[in-house]
Amino acid sequence: MVSYSQGDFVPVLDAVSTSVSYIFRVLKAVSSVSQSAIIQISADGLKVSVENSRTVQAHAFLNKTLFTSYAFTPPSRNRGTTIRSESHVSTPGPEEDYDDTFTFSVPMKSLVSCFQIFGSEPDSAGQKSVTQGNSEDGGTMRTFLGGNTVCKMRYDGTGSQFIVMFDESGVTTTCALQTSEYDEISDILLEADAISSKIIMKANYLNDAFRELESTDSETVTVKSTQTPPNFVLISRGELGSVEYKYTRDRNVIETFVSEESVQNVYNFKLMMTAIDAIKLATKISWRTDEDGVTSIQCMCDVGDGRQTFIDFRFLPIYDEYEERTQRTQTTARSQITQRTQTSRDELFGSSDDDSSFD
Repeated sequence: MVSYSQGDFVPVLDAVSTSVSYIFRVLKAVSSVSQSAIIQISADGLKVSVENSRTVQAHAFLNKTLFTSYAFTPPSRNRGTTIRSESHVSTPGPEEDYDDTFTFSVPMKSLVSCFQIFGSEPDSAGQKSVTQGNSEDGGTMRTFLGGNTVCKMRYDGTGSQFIVMFDESGVTTTCALQTSEYDEISDILLEADAISSKIIMKANYLNDAFRELESTDSETVTVKSTQTPPNFVLISRGELGSVEYKYTRDRNVIETFVSEESVQNVYNFKLMMTAIDAIKLATKISWRTDEDGVTSIQCMCDVGDGRQTFIDFRFLPIYDEYEERTQRTQTTARSQITQRTQTSRDELFGSSDDDSSFD
């Protein structure tokens, strides 16, 4: 329980978690996309978003169920108002006006490095490798090793550092990450009312396919789905040869298959491979493509104790008339992340009645 009395300063975020290893793996799964991460805090948890060249985006959600205590206090637009907060609940007064999210940017490499100290697997000698000193991009780190780890996160508001503290058997590591205003990015929108194909499959089969496709050193991958077997095909051709992975509606591999008569798109395979760590972490994959060729690879990851979290990658296809299509996509995707918080969260977790990815 986190509580504050009248007159106390209340941070925007005050959270505690023992799921350090899992948080590290989720962050690492999206870290190859971009050097900068946009963190959005809400009552439901933390959303970490990254983007590369407006052609690939990834959104990872650290649900509040990953935390033993989680207190989000929406900043008041009335700066003279004192806010009270309790664990998992923030209740604004009747005359106060609050934002329901708070967003800022941090260096992705520094964020992952903080969790890597305690979240990575031990080496063969049972020791974790640690470096001391200043981390890159303004993050400072003081490291002392111990046993079981408790992670504490705190963010006080605009201009403050994002503090991540690790307590291990009474000794403490503190990471203080410099934050900045985030650059507004346009969401890569998947048109929920114009889905041309949807495949839900076991993640290990897609992981095997990606590894085989990578062996050709191809720059592109062709993705086909049809109502006639083979129903789902991945093709890569490169200097080292060609690979075709073909799937039929085998319930042991593909749980759900919905497709138009014939759907075919080409993607930048190097960018699509940025999803490989998320695929390895997942138990199930939802692969959806709309009529414009925009693809979502949504990864359902089991945390344990019946808890799940999701990582959603979005990819634009390669078009013959690329400039024309890119301009049209950017026009239709004009709304920023902060303006589509609930919609993005519903798509990520498949909780929307109109867009339930794993239903």
